[in-house]
Amino acid sequence: MKNIINKIDFNQTYYYSLLIFAFALPLSRATNSFFTILLIVLLVLQSDYKKHFALIKQSKAALGILAFLAFATISILWSEDKIKALDFMRNYWQWFAIFAIALNLKTDQIKSVLSAFIFGMFLSEMLVYGIYFEFWSINGASPSSPSPFMMHMDYSVLLAFTAMILLNRLLSDRYTKKQKIFMLLFFITVAGNLFINKGRTGQLGFLVAIFVAVFIHYRVSIKSILSSILLAGVIFTLAYNISGNFKVRANEGLNDIQGIFKGHYETSWGLRVAQYFVAGEIFLRDPLLGVGVGDWNIATKESLQRDDHDFSKFVIEFIPRYHSHNQYLEVLIQEGLVGLALLFIMFYYLFKMKIDDKELSELRYILIVLFMVSFVGEPLWMKQFTNVMFILLVGLMLGASFNAKKINT
Repeated sequence: MKNIINKIDFNQTYYYSLLIFAFALPLSRATNSFFTILLIVLLVLQSDYKKHFALIKQSKAALGILAFLAFATISILWSEDKIKALDFMRNYWQWFAIFAIALNLKTDQIKSVLSAFIFGMFLSEMLVYGIYFEFWSINGASPSSPSPFMMHMDYSVLLAFTAMILLNRLLSDRYTKKQKIFMLLFFITVAGNLFINKGRTGQLGFLVAIFVAVFIHYRVSIKSILSSILLAGVIFTLAYNISGNFKVRANEGLNDIQGIFKGHYETSWGLRVAQYFVAGEIFLRDPLLGVGVGDWNIATKESLQRDDHDFSKFVIEFIPRYHSHNQYLEVLIQEGLVGLALLFIMFYYLFKMKIDDKELSELRYILIVLFMVSFVGEPLWMKQFTNVMFILLVGLMLGASFNAKKINT
């Protein structure tokens, strides 16, 4: 066995595995599962633990990730449903693939892996357009919901980040005018895809990320704020008038808000607000450590038995059956203020870590803001595609930071 391991060219194995992984990420659940497991297995087989720990210890961002993972794992001890907690933790334990990527990918390979992800998104959006215009059908997807490989909410987050990669490049001075013409056309197709998609989570994240991209390149000023408002206003106005799906979803959102004020919580946004009431009651009972990872369903059911807030039967039955529809609530209820604090500390250090590559450094800010905004609408770390997207991209950016440390030491 040792002889076989010694024959493995880990550098090339990681590189080609990541190219396939990044390309197939928006297209296949099976490849996502396979490659996250493969990356972790390769990390274990390397047996280069001293060298890896030495590098991790120098990175506050890496330690922040490990601290969040460690506390989530420890919270299994006070979880009531240990089986559910272990099953839930599989999402987080996949994060060890972040370190497999970061510790082994060379600086000159990172851009290629990012490009592979963009090409995979290009293929996926062409397939989605084919469904939308009724050229073909895949996995039962229809023009009203043309996302064939994942839920529309998850796909909207992937589309939002892809659109922001392109917008960031359009705003930069690192590309020629000819390159930017191609990028502009690609940006239009991705943004268009985002708005024929029904996922409002990614659309909201995209709106905020536009401001971040403009501020990165032109700093915060009256001019940049007005430019951001104008750009976002034009994009969303065009989307509302051109995309029937977006218009319907936008109008549904307004109706949901009106219904909430009248005490009706049976809608998409209404159910989220109802969950806030329930989460508040649970939090006050276990504010510091939470109820334990995986115990959202048990805790919400018990809370509604204590006080149903005069919700309808549909709302009372819905809330304990599903997840929180909010990553912050998920962490706060299951891991308390300690877990939520560790989440923010982790993002703070990811935000502050040194990355020499200018574009990757810019995309790091956009990615963090996109996720933190999208967390309000969905628990993205519970969803396979968005969780794996987080793993891949944070792995690339942490890898760029590790490589900067290697150069400077």
